[in-house]
Amino acid sequence: MSSKNYNIRTAGQANIPVLGLGTWQSTGQDCIDVVSQGLKMGYEHIDTAQAYGNEKEVGAGIKQSGVARDKFFLTTKIFPDDMKFEPEKLVAAAKRSLEDLGTDYVDLLLLHWPDDRVPLSETIPALCELQKQGLTRHIGVSNFNIANIIEAKKYADVPIVVNQVEFHPFIKQNTLQTFLNNHHILLEAYSPLARGDVFDNEIIKEIADKHNVTPAQISLAWILSDKHRVAIPKTSNPDHLQGNLDAMKVQLSADELEKIGKLASSDGRKIEHPDYSPVWDD
Repeated sequence: MSSKNYNIRTAGQANIPVLGLGTWQSTGQDCIDVVSQGLKMGYEHIDTAQAYGNEKEVGAGIKQSGVARDKFFLTTKIFPDDMKFEPEKLVAAAKRSLEDLGTDYVDLLLLHWPDDRVPLSETIPALCELQKQGLTRHIGVSNFNIANIIEAKKYADVPIVVNQVEFHPFIKQNTLQTFLNNHHILLEAYSPLARGDVFDNEIIKEIADKHNVTPAQISLAWILSDKHRVAIPKTSNPDHLQGNLDAMKVQLSADELEKIGKLASSDGRKIEHPDYSPVWDD
């Protein structure tokens, strides 16, 4: 990325724009158009994954936008099935992603899930090697619990800068957040709108009305109020792009932050996770 003064979070040597455009469930021409429009509107962070099946469309959207590659931060993720038992498969998978995205490198490459069938002792060193080869500028993980990260760090000789996990006002992630803070790893929030549930919460709606903004903007503002967090709301609707960007301007009071923070519960997860999901931290 260029030396422009971005609204960023820093971990290791990574400078990550605080608000990204998530592309989960974004497909076809809609995906191409929303990525293109998002970049032209000023989004500086695009998130995709091999498992989303849309890296080619994301790449086409990047090309269509005309925005130079060094003006935005690009993340993708590799699924466990692409890593199983052979680190060479991880390297090959990463190269496929770059080809589909139409780029020589990504800014951040994540292991999409931990999986007991996939030894971290093999995949983490392979991920580090991809960074050393310049295929990714930084590495991280997704859907890892504390035990997974402790094990991953044993095999990493470059910083793990991100753990991308489900995070929104209704989910308890305090234990994980504290651990990540202590290890200089950013929490990157996917599903930051709790699959739309923020729109129906009376406390969030009341605060949104007070600020004359939407519940979505309140949820994003709450997440981004913590300097250790990044959010990647997804949208396939170009009309929502500006609203998400504007959430960065919303300033919540300490009382409002506290009220939203009390909405979390132990059963607050909204995303259905695979059978090999880790045991989540309290």
